[in-house]
Amino acid sequence: MSVLRHFLWKVYREAGQLADSAEKILNHQRDQIPKENSLKMAEGIARLRSFRKTGSKLEIRHEMQALEESANQWLRAYPNPGIRDNLENFFTMAVLLFAFRQFFFQPMVIPTGSAQPTLNGITSKDLRFTHQSIPNWPIRAFEWALFGHHYLEIIATEDGDFNVYDGVSDPAPGSALRNLLGRNFLVRVGNREYPVSTTMSETRTDFIRHVSLTDEYGTVPKRHFKAGEPIIRCYIKSGDRLFVDRLIYNFKRPERGETVVFKSLKHPGMTPNTHYIKRLIATGGETVRIGDDRHVYINNRRLESSDEGFSKIYSFDPNQHPASSVNSGHVNGTGFAEGRWFAPHETEHALSQSADPKAKELLKSVAAEKATIWRAYTNAAFIPKDGPLLSRYLESKGELDALSRSPSNFYDATSEVTVRPSHVVCMGDNTLNSSDSRMWGVADFPEERIVGRSGWVFWPWSPHWGWGKK
Repeated sequence: MSVLRHFLWKVYREAGQLADSAEKILNHQRDQIPKENSLKMAEGIARLRSFRKTGSKLEIRHEMQALEESANQWLRAYPNPGIRDNLENFFTMAVLLFAFRQFFFQPMVIPTGSAQPTLNGITSKDLRFTHQSIPNWPIRAFEWALFGHHYLEIIATEDGDFNVYDGVSDPAPGSALRNLLGRNFLVRVGNREYPVSTTMSETRTDFIRHVSLTDEYGTVPKRHFKAGEPIIRCYIKSGDRLFVDRLIYNFKRPERGETVVFKSLKHPGMTPNTHYIKRLIATGGETVRIGDDRHVYINNRRLESSDEGFSKIYSFDPNQHPASSVNSGHVNGTGFAEGRWFAPHETEHALSQSADPKAKELLKSVAAEKATIWRAYTNAAFIPKDGPLLSRYLESKGELDALSRSPSNFYDATSEVTVRPSHVVCMGDNTLNSSDSRMWGVADFPEERIVGRSGWVFWPWSPHWGWGKK
């Protein structure tokens, strides 16, 4: 009966609101009004609620009027009741949002590319060699709202040389207010300075990489630009925004293959007091190593694409070199050096886009030289005996040795780490561009630092959009 009354009788709903409001004010003012008046108000509220359940519409209206008269006589009116109600609703909503964020789903921005291609950090596309122009502002606004694209373009107005070390700087003081909404930089080519504004809150190093003034590994070529040439023409795509599921690990422990978010605190090798997102590889008591086949071995059992969470990571072609931002398995020091060595650099990129008929042959010769040096590095029998190629090999060996030592905890296929009890080992899906348990000063960290699991990717629109991407 009460359910029908609620939907069919407006007076039923109004009586409930009146009784609740009167009781709330009475509770606030009990110490300010005489006890007998307080008891009479409580009796009036109880009587209204009783008639609300069983009385007629006329009887309910009569009790509402009687309660209002009593309230006007004994309760004190609050000044600015509309403002008070709005503030109360605001603070109630703030508390609910805080609780939602703290205990259920916390929003997070993917800042780096260490989880690609599973989850995107800030990425970019160089448009200088594609002959693609920058779209007009309505299209740019649409692409930003839906896809998170930010377009940048600088055209050289005169000839000049560019070197990234002294060619990109923060602007002069006085731009702090604008920097709250993004970053501002000066790009210097020859004797000219070009101001650039970006809505990305990024470091100078990240900016230089995103606008393709260096490659993602920080290669710094010196360039000469002619008047009319684009110094920068690209779009930068915002990193994925997602909700971190903070509820799930109240009911279960983190499992291998899950993409987890954890606090860094002051762990050796991690950026202090921030959050990381990585894939959980091993838990306490397990022994971990990375084979030359780009698969992780847990207690000497090879992880396969059939293992939960690893279907895409181990879907790579073993005949292709490891590459950044594509599924390439997990690499140890040897695989890390291989992937970095065969990554295309600016010269190769320029040759691949050149209309010069000799460019393709030059590109083939560069690739052949790289392959020869790599074969010599991995097999002493193929080290060149003499000539320019031997000199090139000797020059490159130091670079390759340094690269192979980068994953200091897994520098080759025999390197093993035994995870301490109640600790975990995590690695990024972008195996050539991830700071993780392979590089940190201490490979494992306490499981209690895990705050949640990747949940809903809510912006921007992409194949990653949706719930629980693996």
